[in-house]
Amino acid sequence: MLTLTRAKLHLRLAITAEDAEAYTDEDAIIQGLIDAAYRHAEHYTQATLLSRTQTLVLDAFPVGSGKIELPWTPVDAIESLDYIDPDGNEQSLDAETLRLDTRPIYPTLAPQWGTQWPRATDEPECITLTATAGYAQTPPDVEVALLLLVGHWYENRESVAQGGLQEVPMGVPMLLDAYRIHAVG
Repeated sequence: MLTLTRAKLHLRLAITAEDAEAYTDEDAIIQGLIDAAYRHAEHYTQATLLSRTQTLVLDAFPVGSGKIELPWTPVDAIESLDYIDPDGNEQSLDAETLRLDTRPIYPTLAPQWGTQWPRATDEPECITLTATAGYAQTPPDVEVALLLLVGHWYENRESVAQGGLQEVPMGVPMLLDAYRIHAVG
């Protein structure tokens, strides 16, 4: 993850890491810029760039051993899969009973070979899947794109600037394009 210290060094607010850590006057502003840069990059790429826990709620399991397409990429692990059985009891599936396939652009989840999904109650939102998605460490080229955004927004804090507005630095899309997921339809 892009740190405050790294951002302060990029913004030339400090020369050493120690100086950057000591300078805390603008921490809230800079952290807000870092968070906004991650959101912008994730929106642009349609990928989960910052590792975090994600939750998907479903109304039913696929038929038989059909796959569930997960709406995040990359996915590191399935943390839990809980469902309500036809008798109204909450049940959990162990990770060993599931197959996570991370090869597709959007990973899929299915029961282990030769097994099927259990029966769930016929009610909305009866299945809750929790996964860890995103990169454990921000890829270096993505971090450079984030730093370019932070620097740009730090210098151009207003929606109107003398001399006209400045567009997002040209290098940002070029650096993020390798992670961009293109969708049709």
